[in-house]
Amino acid sequence: MLLNVAPSLAAAGKKSAAKPVAGKSAKRPVRKPPSPRVEIGAAEIIERDTTGLHGSASFYGSGFQGRKTSTGERFDVRQFTAATNHFPLGSMLAVRRLDNDRCAIVKVNDRMHTKHRRRVIDVSRSVAEYLDMVRAGVVLVRVAPMKPDWRGQGELACHSAFEPEVLCDACGQPPRLPGFPGDS
Repeated sequence: MLLNVAPSLAAAGKKSAAKPVAGKSAKRPVRKPPSPRVEIGAAEIIERDTTGLHGSASFYGSGFQGRKTSTGERFDVRQFTAATNHFPLGSMLAVRRLDNDRCAIVKVNDRMHTKHRRRVIDVSRSVAEYLDMVRAGVVLVRVAPMKPDWRGQGELACHSAFEPEVLCDACGQPPRLPGFPGDS
């Protein structure tokens, strides 16, 4: 005798060939809470009567040890060197941390990656230790080129780099840094 039964009811009495996976539920996408945005401004030339750039600085360390820099030198974390896109390679710069007034003289031997547009300078690990910025990672600094007679000034050389420039009598402008493209 045949009964007229709906196909879904007939299938209910049969065992399914596929076995359900025990303990696994449907995967949901994991959403991370948004991280707080810390806004650190881009490099900017500060007041007209002061010298240099004002912005954030970071450091790079042992992961870059021994790699070639833009000048062809090998990077050494123990040297007082820096990477920047704002000053010519080979420049000697004064880097002063704003919150503790510590100042270091560094040589520019590398360029920064373009993704680090908000930073003025990246210094070596030794400079970061001297400026006491290792724990903070990124700090606010002022960066200025060293004056021509800085070698004879001793300990005062670093801080004197931030003193206002003497203006040119003929044009009323501060002297330009040597080595920029287009300089004559």
